[in-house]
Amino acid sequence: MNWKKSLAIVSSALVIMGLVAGCGSDTSSDKKVLTFAAETTYPPFEFSEGDSYKGFDVDLSQAIAKEMGYEAKFVSMGFDALIPALQSGQIDAIASGMVITDARKAKIDFTEPYYQVDLVMVVRGDETNVNSEADIAGKTVAAQIGTTGAMLSKEKPGTTVKEFDAIPNMLEDLSNGQVQIVMLDEPVAKYYIKKLGMNNLKIVPVGLQEHFLGIGVSKDKKELLDQMNAALKKLKENGEYDKLQQKWFGDIK
Repeated sequence: MNWKKSLAIVSSALVIMGLVAGCGSDTSSDKKVLTFAAETTYPPFEFSEGDSYKGFDVDLSQAIAKEMGYEAKFVSMGFDALIPALQSGQIDAIASGMVITDARKAKIDFTEPYYQVDLVMVVRGDETNVNSEADIAGKTVAAQIGTTGAMLSKEKPGTTVKEFDAIPNMLEDLSNGQVQIVMLDEPVAKYYIKKLGMNNLKIVPVGLQEHFLGIGVSKDKKELLDQMNAALKKLKENGEYDKLQQKWFGDIK
């Protein structure tokens, strides 16, 4: 047998082994998986701790998936990348404290609202000139990329809007005087101020917008959307939703 024939036999054997191995990996796991994605610097909704993700949205996603008979997989990406990833089929759902807006509803579908929050302004403790929405005008404002806080700030005359991926960087700029206002949902603002001891910052006691959060699903997955809504309804009825709400928001209200 010459070396070319030997090589061909070995190559064929490797291909067959690869096919067998591939089939084995497919049949070894019978669990159905739903992939949820979030921008994971948004506690208490989602954040990373070591090699794992935690937070209200993470636990809620896992509970919804379990109710549907699935296993939840949670992945992290930039907030502005979430909708494109959903539209391209890279992920199954967005669970990232995402506010339901008409602009977003034109691109994706949302479950029934699962949480209500107010958009608020965070300022330095010695700030006395920011007391209402009108005071945003002419200020330097920080907000996460693609969020409703960024959108609202851009509508105000003379406002400079700095957009960030991560909230800690926004708050650091606020502490250092590089911005005058940080736009955040109230539970997130309270989390950072209370849990991380950022006592030099305060929340302006005026809610700017009332937001309703929903889980994002692709427009071509109506059945998945219906299943998620049914699971969410069941979790609210059986008390599991209330337990998660108390776990993550009970001590920062």
